[in-house]
Amino acid sequence: MRARAFVVLGMAGALVAGACSNSSSPKTAQTALTVGKNPTTTANAAALKENVPRPGVKGVTSSAIRVAVITSTTNAVGGKYAQLADGIQAYFDRINDAGGIYGRKLEIVSKRDDNNGLVNDQMSTSSLADDNAFAVFEATLQMTGADTLAKANEPTFTWNINPEFASTPTQPHLNFFSTVPALCFTCPGPLLSWIALQNHFTKVGIIGYGVSSESKEACQGTKTAFQKYGNGKIKVAFFDDTVGFAADLTADVARMKSAGVQFVTTCMDTNEVVKLQKEMDQQGLHAVQDLPNAYDHDFLKQNGTIFQGAFVQPDYYPPWESTPQSPLTQQYLSDVKKVTNDPVEVTQVGYLDAIELVDALKGAGPEFTQAKVIDWMNGQTAYDAQGMIQPINWTTAHIDPQANPNVRLVEQCQPIVEILNSKFVPYQNHPGKPWPCFDATKGGDQTPTWKSFAPGGVG
Repeated sequence: MRARAFVVLGMAGALVAGACSNSSSPKTAQTALTVGKNPTTTANAAALKENVPRPGVKGVTSSAIRVAVITSTTNAVGGKYAQLADGIQAYFDRINDAGGIYGRKLEIVSKRDDNNGLVNDQMSTSSLADDNAFAVFEATLQMTGADTLAKANEPTFTWNINPEFASTPTQPHLNFFSTVPALCFTCPGPLLSWIALQNHFTKVGIIGYGVSSESKEACQGTKTAFQKYGNGKIKVAFFDDTVGFAADLTADVARMKSAGVQFVTTCMDTNEVVKLQKEMDQQGLHAVQDLPNAYDHDFLKQNGTIFQGAFVQPDYYPPWESTPQSPLTQQYLSDVKKVTNDPVEVTQVGYLDAIELVDALKGAGPEFTQAKVIDWMNGQTAYDAQGMIQPINWTTAHIDPQANPNVRLVEQCQPIVEILNSKFVPYQNHPGKPWPCFDATKGGDQTPTWKSFAPGGVG
């Protein structure tokens, strides 16, 4: 399974973006976790209209439930982190237009820029002190404020691309939720080996940044995955995890060409993979890239012609191109177009995170509190955001899978699209079943089980 992460490191003012991993999209939660201190059931239609006074509940007035948003709006890698708020607003508008929840409207009251993630802890601290928010939403290059938010027990919904999402030995992060559980940057999975074997790629190249520890870990995890799941048919013919940020890639491409590389996977930012592809074309290296961070329709418009045949993994939800589309995908695309003409991947993450908050509020009941919302989520053993994500067991989903192999998923599901004629096309299209699911105990030559998690079994 391939999990993604962008990482920013401060080095004399230089910012470095890392990229990817072969994570099993593992689980997470502290072993000391107690679940369901405030057992709740989902509120019925009548209860959802009850406006029970909530004196002392942070971020709640008689007419509103307030949330804050922290994103790396300013960033050095061209990331569209701020668009998380568009997705949140799109779902909030849907709920508000239907009368709100518990007689209250959902409101974004603050949008903070953590400047490449370098001031994430400061922004988290400021938000807790000044925003009077019931919950926080984040899409950030570094989540250095994780412990601060955890200690405050603030419900936090994220684009989970950060190692800080997982609980630590000293601080449980049981208030964090996302579309995937805690990530493992070094955990191998069969996905890339399966793609390689399906396309008769026998020689692969791996390239990543040397100035990012996460990038180096991800590259090593990718190498281990090919070795473990390639069934002896795949050779890592080129490996370089020492590349500098915005480096010249001429020598690396020459070495890959000399080694006969057919399939290239990177742990680098989008700007660098575009540079890599152009250099490959110039040198006549006819290899295919895997682009785990490229499910971006603007990126496709700008670069689709040079990435013919490249593989892309959407961020753990069915691609919009899946047919038939699930009702929730159709709903999202309709809702988000009322907010922005430029929906991107992180926009949908924001929409799904907003669904999670609303579902948890419904679970907590009219006398909701921050603690009840957190406890309801942590009591869910197969939470699927209304069928849009692979079900998550939140009773274990905060445990660090790198340190605790027992929580890594055996079944690893990941949608895949291929860039063909400047379009995203579902790979090996299985109508209504956009999720190929792999058994992590088997090699890359297995036949995946194609699934849908949506109601009615559609895309």
